[in-house]
Amino acid sequence: MSSSVDRRVTPLQFALDLFVEMAPAQRSIDEAAPDKDIGYQKNRVFARIIGLGLSARRFVDAAYFIVAQDPDIQENYDVTLSFFKWLMRYDSRNKKHFSSVIRSVKSSMLEVMSAPVVSVDATGRMLAEPTEPGDEKASAAIDNLDVAVQDEEGDWLELIGRVSVRNGRIRFRVPVELQRLIKDPENSYWTSLLVTSRFTLIYARGIYDHVLPTVPNGITDWLSLDLVRNLPGKSWANNAEFKYFKRDYLEPAISQINELSDIELSYETRAGTPGSRKKDQIRFRLKRKEAAVASKADMLNSVALFMTLQKEFALSDTQFERIAQNRAVWTDERIQQAIEYTRWKIRQGEKIKTAAGYMMKALSDNYRVSEADKQVELIQTQLVEASVGQRESKSERQKAIEASLAAATAADDHRRQEELRLAREFFNEADKVPREELVRKFVASSTMGVRAIERQNLKPAQVTEANILTFPDVSNTFIPFVAGELRKAMRARRA
Repeated sequence: MSSSVDRRVTPLQFALDLFVEMAPAQRSIDEAAPDKDIGYQKNRVFARIIGLGLSARRFVDAAYFIVAQDPDIQENYDVTLSFFKWLMRYDSRNKKHFSSVIRSVKSSMLEVMSAPVVSVDATGRMLAEPTEPGDEKASAAIDNLDVAVQDEEGDWLELIGRVSVRNGRIRFRVPVELQRLIKDPENSYWTSLLVTSRFTLIYARGIYDHVLPTVPNGITDWLSLDLVRNLPGKSWANNAEFKYFKRDYLEPAISQINELSDIELSYETRAGTPGSRKKDQIRFRLKRKEAAVASKADMLNSVALFMTLQKEFALSDTQFERIAQNRAVWTDERIQQAIEYTRWKIRQGEKIKTAAGYMMKALSDNYRVSEADKQVELIQTQLVEASVGQRESKSERQKAIEASLAAATAADDHRRQEELRLAREFFNEADKVPREELVRKFVASSTMGVRAIERQNLKPAQVTEANILTFPDVSNTFIPFVAGELRKAMRARRA
């Protein structure tokens, strides 16, 4: 197979093609390039699995990956044994050991609960109640373990059903209830077989599985140390003093997670029981590595496309992981097509709750904008632009007329003010006789002048050339009268 994998095949066929490419060189799954990631959306309920060894966890991963690729419930699943072992990174030829791995998986059970599991009791039974300082209910649950142990109510499902290994093939069953959970993409998170196959420490794998669903939150709740101790099942580590458990198991596990996985992990501990100094609770802080974020861009084969999905559509880690899971079908072209369709719907005024969610729906259902729809949008855009242009042109003409009228009015006002200023100057500088003549004409011939004089509570005889400008109302009427007389005189001279 060429390095350019056919993106039109299913995820299972993609994994098979990659196996065929890598098997002759005896390259294991963890050596695959990041942009050829193999994995599936794992339901969050499977983070509750405890008591499995490293190989058993890899067996479950391989089986559930195969189950996840078929949308329908199947009675049996059947693949070549060599491919199955490659998926679980199992290169031993020891048939007895492989049989023991199968027995280990078959003997394990999953308790299905509605509440998140944050604690386990002394027998390994999972508890749903958190243990917080001062929480009397939680403290009572710890102090009275016998009561919790006696409560046998719950739903327990076997992780795998019948397994048959014959003629180079492995055939297995998975309970119908678990198949529904495996095929449920809503309450899930991306699990990469490339990452999980790298772990060589069972505590690293167990802790990674348990904290991975909380990556978007950046921090876990306070967990019981008993839960972490019991992740691989019963061992000396369950009862070791904390300082030895920390030195021999916890710290090496954290180091391996930080070295080999796609997340960075740190932790803190505390004494969660009131009145006790014994550290019995742990909380993890975690984040995606920058390289893991960069691998998303590599996975898309385009930094520009990655930036569009990250910046414009604000895709979450889970949504990027869904894209990675479906890269066999969701090509760059199909993603770009979904982006174009979402943008088109937004321009059409579609009521969209979130652009990211709508884009993922368009991607999943292969929505596209038809050429006819593009032509309709183009014509509508041209009509809108023409209509807007006409309105803008009309608006510009109206604005020009209004500006011209405003300029003319301003010019008239300026001319009139200048005329009144000159009339006042003329009257102030004229000799007494011309001034008396103007006042006489104003009183004798101007009805408005007489009314202005009367509004000042004066009689016409009281108004003279010496005091007429001292009465504001009279002056405001007299000066325009003087201006008019000057215009008449000017016209007479021109004639």
